Amino acid sequence: MNCSGCGKANADGVSFCEFCGASLRSVPIASSAPRVALPVPAQPVPPSAADVAQMGKSLVSSLSLGEKCIGAGVIATVLGFFLPAVSVSVPEKAGAAVGFILGLLGESSGVDATHASISLFDMTKLLGVVYFILLLAIASGALFYFSRKATTPQKLLISGFQVVIGSLYGPGTIGALLFVPGMGSIAGIGYWLLGLGFCSIAAGGLITISTLGKTAR
Repeated sequence: MNCSGCGKANADGVSFCEFCGASLRSVPIASSAPRVALPVPAQPVPPSAADVAQMGKSLVSSLSLGEKCIGAGVIATVLGFFLPAVSVSVPEKAGAAVGFILGLLGESSGVDATHASISLFDMTKLLGVVYFILLLAIASGALFYFSRKATTPQKLLISGFQVVIGSLYGPGTIGALLFVPGMGSIAGIGYWLLGLGFCSIAAGGLITISTLGKTAR
């Protein structure tokens, strides 16, 4: 092998010239072929408002009538729990006693010297058992979710539980609003939503049971 530096011959296999010490290793020739750019992964595009609306529309259209009633009832009951359930005027002659009791509910309840707007969430500060109403709504929502992939016998059982949940609070609330004197005048939007929501849950369960019963035949 001839040295590229001094031109003298060297034995095969040596890495450096025996005479001048120049490197005899071959230097790779840069390729003139153009480099191919690697594809850059596309960034995920967030769905637009129209896409979200379309997905929501598709979801609603896939629900049966009973499922729509239950879903609407769950939303109504959860909202009703946090919206004003009772709105009353406090007579000035009641003095500090009524104001003190209402004041225990906190400033968030909208209490002042002459008026009180109270939600069930505010009432939980005095009676923790009121949370049971919210737990019923959450339980109905969980059953609604699991029923989407349940078998027909499971859906019948779940629908029965929905009827029980809705009947525990809905009919009694609506009955009080319609037939108890003065109840309708002090009830707020939250109380109406709770009553109608639970009635809708019970009605949805009954509709689902009726529909599944006809299909089974």
